[in-house]
Amino acid sequence: MAHQISAAWFDLEVCPVSEISVVTFDGDETLWRFQAAMRQALEVAAQCFAAEDLSRAGAPVTASWLATVREDVASRPEFSGASMEAIRWAAFEEVSAEVGAEKQFTKRVFGAYMDTRHSAVTLYDDAMACLHLLSSRGLRLGLITNGNSRPDLLGVDKTFEAVVVAADCGFRKPDPAIYHHAAEQFGVSPAQCVHVGDHPVEDVKAATEAGMRAVWITRSSQTSEDTVSAWRTISRLEELPPALLSQGP
Repeated sequence: MAHQISAAWFDLEVCPVSEISVVTFDGDETLWRFQAAMRQALEVAAQCFAAEDLSRAGAPVTASWLATVREDVASRPEFSGASMEAIRWAAFEEVSAEVGAEKQFTKRVFGAYMDTRHSAVTLYDDAMACLHLLSSRGLRLGLITNGNSRPDLLGVDKTFEAVVVAADCGFRKPDPAIYHHAAEQFGVSPAQCVHVGDHPVEDVKAATEAGMRAVWITRSSQTSEDTVSAWRTISRLEELPPALLSQGP
């Protein structure tokens, strides 16, 4: 059953690694499924175009094309500091203009996309149990994300003592400054923090450069030349408590 903790987790009778007091997490693809939700939202957006019989030179507007336009917009210098919402809006606006849709339609398709984007996100089945166990053992928890997912809609917002969002703090991964900023929110040094994430550069390498210990979660069995800096490598969050609640360097 989702969110259950195996009995072995409770059998740990050792103390946390002495200097670690804070554990921060990435959100997308670490605690919750983001890619699947985004694909679903893009399909919904494409269906909005199809429902209005809007096409480009007779070809239907597809989810893959919408994704391609979004990446093109995001790569432009003028959008280097833009929010994810602003980039997505500009992409929909560009596609809408190309197929001859009115601005009111752009608002509608953007709304449909965002509604699905947030409602379709789901927690991994090992996330809540891991968070609760670490918290119960006295570790302080935080979230560090470049994304715009809604922890409150997933019921985990109150689990975090600090939530650091790139769009709000002015720093983005892989800038180590976002990790320094997170440590400051807890009033601790980066050396007292462990960061857990799925991206070998934005999470593992950047957190390590900031002075934190980094745990790389490889849910999709990805490999990378940058994994050498990972303090620990896990494939599921249920492996995290034993890694933290044990003695060792």
